[in-house]
Amino acid sequence: MQIFAIFFHPSPKFTAVGGAEKRFLCVLDEWHRKGIRIVVVDSQPGLLKKYGEGSCCEVVSLPIPLGIKAEKWFLIYLGWLLWLVKATFVCTLLIKRNNCDAILSPNNTLPNLAASVLLRFISRKPLCVVVHHFDFLNVNEKANFWQAYLGYRKTEYNKLLALIKALSSFMTLALLKYADACISVSWSTAKLLVANGIPKDKIYISGNAVNMEYIDSIKDGEKIYDGIFVGRISRDKGIFDLIQSWREISKKVRSLKLVIIGSGPDSYELKRRINDLNLKENIFFMGPCGDDELFRLMKSSKVFILPSLFEGWGISIAEALACGLPVICYDIPAVREVFGACKSVFLVPAKNINKLTSTILEVMNANIKELAIFSKEYVKSFSWNAVALKDLKIIKQTLKYFYSK
Repeated sequence: MQIFAIFFHPSPKFTAVGGAEKRFLCVLDEWHRKGIRIVVVDSQPGLLKKYGEGSCCEVVSLPIPLGIKAEKWFLIYLGWLLWLVKATFVCTLLIKRNNCDAILSPNNTLPNLAASVLLRFISRKPLCVVVHHFDFLNVNEKANFWQAYLGYRKTEYNKLLALIKALSSFMTLALLKYADACISVSWSTAKLLVANGIPKDKIYISGNAVNMEYIDSIKDGEKIYDGIFVGRISRDKGIFDLIQSWREISKKVRSLKLVIIGSGPDSYELKRRINDLNLKENIFFMGPCGDDELFRLMKSSKVFILPSLFEGWGISIAEALACGLPVICYDIPAVREVFGACKSVFLVPAKNINKLTSTILEVMNANIKELAIFSKEYVKSFSWNAVALKDLKIIKQTLKYFYSK
């Protein structure tokens, strides 16, 4: 069996490597060790550079057109559209040349998914899509366009961006109906797919994991920071809710420090707000960093805070727990499903800034060492090898069913 994967990842200027990208990279490592043959069209040359000639993983670089700044949304989306056109043409030639058996879309980002669906019809090969999350809070009801739009507006997106993001979400849902298998990372995402017309027999649950062995190899450091945020710097990740909360915290305890790791479309606005609110002594925005530095910073912090409104699973939460940190998150379906049973995870009603503030202060005054034991114990069972084997089994089942029709 040979798999053809289209791996679209936005420019690092737009966002650092996120959970969807990490998942694919970790699963690909496991497949590579097992000798699974795969051709990957990569939109960001460099993420897969370790797979050289002679490897069972062939990497074809297909950079996103236009050198753009993250603030310029119109150019970002134009670059994605141009990449989609280019990718469809290039991938059509590649999949025929390599005689691949199945197509894999490692995430449900619209450019990635659209290119994969087009390739499915051109090549007549089965398509498997890994579905991470959608920006809908209610996973049990059919998505409503107007509610989605208003949700983005409440998250401080302007009218045009809210419209574009809502349209993008509904286009993605429509395209998923052409997939032969949807590999959902959580039951919450699977419920949303069913509620929006994706047949149950096409949906599989696989999950995510964390590399405990690698994280344990990073030495613990002195607790320099009181709080840490890791994620895409965008409104839907709750970064501005956290800034507002930390402002209130700083009024009560002036010495407390928050470190922010990541990049994204709202990086410039984040810097501006930190400066305007006179919080430069309390909030330190580091930008993106590699995993070694990321886990050192996590281990140099006391509490991990992610007030995100939309998550499909929460790899950064699992990584924080593996680093021995207590975690504070908004109470959203996927986070409650995956981490709600963990004694060191504290869930706060979404958009409740006062409760977020009081919870942060309470956890900081708790027994951090005892909470660290709960954190590490909870994530011990998460295995990338198990996830990779499950994904592979799903792809093989899809192939069998597709060619038996």
